[in-house]
Amino acid sequence: MSLAAKGRVVQAMLVVALLWPLAQMALALRWDVSSWKLAGWGMYATPRFSLVGMEVYGRPAGGGGEVHLVAPSPALGAEAAAFLESYRWLRRLAPRRRFVQAVFAEHPDWDRVRIVVSRPAMDARTGMVEMVHAEYAHPRD
Repeated sequence: MSLAAKGRVVQAMLVVALLWPLAQMALALRWDVSSWKLAGWGMYATPRFSLVGMEVYGRPAGGGGEVHLVAPSPALGAEAAAFLESYRWLRRLAPRRRFVQAVFAEHPDWDRVRIVVSRPAMDARTGMVEMVHAEYAHPRD
């Protein structure tokens, strides 16, 4: 490779290194991706909380009110843990399909699953830490 070609490669890498933080910031703002992931610089400006909680509710197909899932099987608990680990970093982009399918497999009488995920976040306006809740509803396919 010639010296000029090597120089163009280095220049391209510098441009990518300068533009990537903007792309990562857009992902964090638009999709709520953790600023601690994807090689962003936001980790220097936001606290990192490891606490993430989740509640799962199901609606029986025959009607009636929602049922709170309080005692999942070990297999469903493992799926929940895997989902929460991806949610910790990807938040709204975290894939939920596998977990929802596992819930429906364990509760075949449900026609709808509602997932409520809670996590602490710092409010940029006040500087206070507050619990943020995200809710996802999934009908049976």
